[in-house]
Amino acid sequence: MTPPRSAFGAPPQGGAPSGPAEPDPRLPLGKSPSIPLLDVKDFSLEFRTRSGTVRALEGVNLSLRKGEIVGLVGESGSGKSVLSYALLGISDRAAKVTGGTAVFGGLDLLQADEPTLAGLRGREISMIFQSPRTALNPIRQVGLQIEDVLRRHAAASGPDLQTSLRQRAVQALRDVAIADPERRIAAYPFEMSGGMCQRVMIALALACKPSLLIADEPTTGLDVTTQAAVMDLITGLARERQMATLFITHDLALAADYCDRIVVMHAGHAVESAPTASLFASPRHPYTARLMSSTPGARSTIASLQPVPGQLPDLRREDLPACRFAERCERASPRCRSERPVLDTSQPHAVACWHPMHEAAPAAEAEHHV
Repeated sequence: MTPPRSAFGAPPQGGAPSGPAEPDPRLPLGKSPSIPLLDVKDFSLEFRTRSGTVRALEGVNLSLRKGEIVGLVGESGSGKSVLSYALLGISDRAAKVTGGTAVFGGLDLLQADEPTLAGLRGREISMIFQSPRTALNPIRQVGLQIEDVLRRHAAASGPDLQTSLRQRAVQALRDVAIADPERRIAAYPFEMSGGMCQRVMIALALACKPSLLIADEPTTGLDVTTQAAVMDLITGLARERQMATLFITHDLALAADYCDRIVVMHAGHAVESAPTASLFASPRHPYTARLMSSTPGARSTIASLQPVPGQLPDLRREDLPACRFAERCERASPRCRSERPVLDTSQPHAVACWHPMHEAAPAAEAEHHV
């Protein structure tokens, strides 16, 4: 699904703004480190399609604190991008939120109207989309696209507004280490490499210094060297600005290198959440353990890699098991098929599983439920 180009908002009609926007008093922005900046609870979403209702997300719990970099990992189709689009209010028209809350700095994003969300996008919450070449306008200079965001959110002011906007746009390109930004500001996306376009996308997302950045597979299609440079750039700016960052990826090894904490998703469920070191030292959900066994490492051999068995379930099914990994899991019991485990995000290392790893096999419990 290609994100709409209006995701960051368009320049307001009727000319330039009269002055800088006032901060929204509803957004305390997680001043206390113990209070999440973003707190998603029991979030569910479905898509109505001609072939049936796709239950894309069910009971998702996730929290993110100021200055924290959280990796959201899982197979393609697990609901990572769907969740991020829903938080920004840019989901497909067929999407319908069926339950839960997503509180950002005191404001429930799921209950907010479109003008409120449009005021937040680009200013308080920004997103780096998976494919910069489709997210950027191909026939508009990159500098003008950055100026559009600054103008929309009144992030520049003064007697000569246009000069101020141009200076801020040049600085935004300089912040993402684009050489000769005064010249590059007049370039079009098709004149730039994939890595350069990704840097422009990052500059666009960070132009107004948001409190929350969502990076959706920001290194897709980049070579290894450029991938590392882009990730160093994103995480470096996040640390410097104390910006909460949700890093969406299917690459568990990449998340391990850059994230403070990792949340694992499977088939629309958040199944495990833990500090990165704890997760890799002792994965507790069988799916997480399977993901790790299928991820190449420095000492891996072809023979040592073990794929995750089976496939993601068809989310249109009426008979989906309560735990959607149950049909792929050797530890499953009848309880897994009838009662959904909940991820308790208040715990440092939380797992949504009735029979987590490093505990006794569920044979006795299975006999009890038969």
